[in-house]
Amino acid sequence: MNNYLAQLERALSDAAAREYSQTPSSAGGLPGARQQRQGRQAPGAGAGEAVGADRRSLRRLPGFAVATALLLAATTAAATIVVLGDRGSAPLTGTVPSLRILRYDVPLTPDLEAGHAGWCSFPRFSITRIRMPDSGGGTCSPAYTPGSPILLAGGEPISNYRDLLRSSHTPLTPAQGNVNLFWAIVTQKVAAIRLRPGLVVAATRDPRLQPGWKAVITFVSGQIDPVALDSAGREIHAPSAPAQLTRTSTRAYNPRVDATSTPCSIHVSPLPWVTAAWQVLATHAPALGSTVEPNVLFSCARSWYSIKGSSVAVSAAILLGARRPHRAAPNLPGLTATSHSGIFTEDGGASGPILAKRVGHAWLVVQGPSLMTDMLLLGALHAQGTALR
Repeated sequence: MNNYLAQLERALSDAAAREYSQTPSSAGGLPGARQQRQGRQAPGAGAGEAVGADRRSLRRLPGFAVATALLLAATTAAATIVVLGDRGSAPLTGTVPSLRILRYDVPLTPDLEAGHAGWCSFPRFSITRIRMPDSGGGTCSPAYTPGSPILLAGGEPISNYRDLLRSSHTPLTPAQGNVNLFWAIVTQKVAAIRLRPGLVVAATRDPRLQPGWKAVITFVSGQIDPVALDSAGREIHAPSAPAQLTRTSTRAYNPRVDATSTPCSIHVSPLPWVTAAWQVLATHAPALGSTVEPNVLFSCARSWYSIKGSSVAVSAAILLGARRPHRAAPNLPGLTATSHSGIFTEDGGASGPILAKRVGHAWLVVQGPSLMTDMLLLGALHAQGTALR
């Protein structure tokens, strides 16, 4: 079994042990990880005005940074896996097979955290006409060396959405509560993922993913032992070591008082409804070259804005091409043109939609819960820095 998938198996077991020693609806995290998406207190905000800026959990594993909240069923280790649905992958968006009232969506976005180059997914569950508060699930993974078969993988327990189902008068049975969404974004060489001997889920293409990438989406209960397979059914082994260049140092930045030359920085025109702002910058924009795939983006700067009347901050980021930061940055996955010339949107999942526009050879992006607010803020932002010249 591949080393990184062996780590995934151990992570699943650890998560299950934590899950069943807690309440049924809680999701276990991995050692050393932030358990929930952390809220940020807006500068100058009063007590009780915490702002949920970077609302995610970063659950990373050495060698293969796959983070997951997949849980074991409360049965013996030899329990039979139940796969709900076809053996081929489900689409990135659809309905939960055992709960047709419950819809799911698995987006893929660049990691917007300053100094990072990698990918994130914050799955979203919903019921028609019922708004679901952010549950805090999701994962981010650094960009690995070309040849790594699995780019990002994780899971989400259906039991996390017990309250959402209760609001629609839909009870969650014990069997349904043991079901977990499993997702993986894989490279072209992966034909399928074997969850255990005799149980294989085929990978499928999706227009929301980068060219050559595929998805494996399924709903499972019980213990799994994921292994990437090629078209001949052979295990695919990852490169001996992943790139260790996907993070750079960062520092806080105040554009009003900091005159130091920076690779990237974000400035905003005065807006009466923006009550506070803060920013983190990468200290340099590394050229990662062939150590990462051509479509990887590097976050050079990220800022957050406290919006009057809202408890959730809107964030912005400057994205450069990770291979060559002074050349045109590749497109974000799944970009869709808006009615505004030069502005595109990408589904950011539970963290909110992403708006993006070209600024020279870089992307300037905004993410928040309201497209109207995001659009106004994007129009007021200005990207500067030595890496943009």
